[in-house]
Amino acid sequence: MLIRVPDAEPCESNPTVADSPSVASPAPASALAEEAAVDARAPETERDGRRWSRWRRAWFVLAALALIAVLVPVLARLFGIETGPLAILVALMPWVTVACVVPVVLALVARAWWLVAASAAVLVLCLIWAVPMFTAQHALGGGVVRVATINLTFGQADVDAVVELVRDHEVNILAAQEVTPEAVEALRAAGLDDLLPYSEVAAEPGVTGTGLWSRSPLSKATTLDTSDEVEKLGGYVSQAVKADVDVAGQQLTVFAIHPAAPGLTAHASWDADLSRLTDVLAGQSGPTLVLGDFNTTRDHRAFREIQALGYADAADQAGAGFLPTFPEGRGPWPFVAIDHALVGHVDFVATSVSTASIPGADHRMLLVTYGAA
Repeated sequence: MLIRVPDAEPCESNPTVADSPSVASPAPASALAEEAAVDARAPETERDGRRWSRWRRAWFVLAALALIAVLVPVLARLFGIETGPLAILVALMPWVTVACVVPVVLALVARAWWLVAASAAVLVLCLIWAVPMFTAQHALGGGVVRVATINLTFGQADVDAVVELVRDHEVNILAAQEVTPEAVEALRAAGLDDLLPYSEVAAEPGVTGTGLWSRSPLSKATTLDTSDEVEKLGGYVSQAVKADVDVAGQQLTVFAIHPAAPGLTAHASWDADLSRLTDVLAGQSGPTLVLGDFNTTRDHRAFREIQALGYADAADQAGAGFLPTFPEGRGPWPFVAIDHALVGHVDFVATSVSTASIPGADHRMLLVTYGAA
């Protein structure tokens, strides 16, 4: 007998197993290792970022300090402020121009772009001021006259070396400062009068004597301290000599000058001497040559005022570059250019400018050849 077994009802799925949410399969071991490495490197990267940030701040501070340092003489030069030690700093402008590269580089390292722009602007301004030293003017003719100036340093410079340079360079006109009576005799014994037989000399002991020697005859020679035009202005600290000489058919008025030097903090004599010199040169209307130890650089206000009167510096005309003349023998090299030759109201252009060391002198001798403009 057959017994019918009821059909089995479908089994319900186990909710705990079949219908449960799917569980992610375990991540591969390599991915876990990579994540762990990233997590491990994160603190180190963060530390590097903080370290670089500190370095950038340090470079920024250094760049800002460097910019402030160069801005002091630059602003003094720009606005003609020469009180106290600023007069000395302005004399160093060619070196300041080189130093202006420092804040630019530091600001670039710090990635401080506004500081880069400010530092670059200061550098460009200094380069604009320096351009005339390296840009020569064109001369139509050859050598018209050769001139030289030398500070004899209390009369102790080697006069034989001076006379040798006068001879070798065929100098026509020589100006000398700090000319003592003993130096005059020594120059004569060395043969200077044979080469430049005409002279106007105001020799004095110490640093105040000045002299002018010429290959051609001098006329209207005088010491400015005794001339009417300067007596009205009170005279100079050092002697200044003036004379006329014929050069290439023109009557050239030559000044041999030596204004007082600026002190570290006080400049009364320096200011007064340069003011008097500017007034005297402003009164000149004919061909003029000015030689001497100006105790002034091309960046000082008084020198620029003289240039504004129509006087041209020989180094600028010749594009001779930066030719420092002082102090010679006190260090590796001289670092300021305070000895000058200027021409005004005459068609002369300096075609060659050089300096030469003289034993015993703390200035280099300045030698200039002028041609026809």
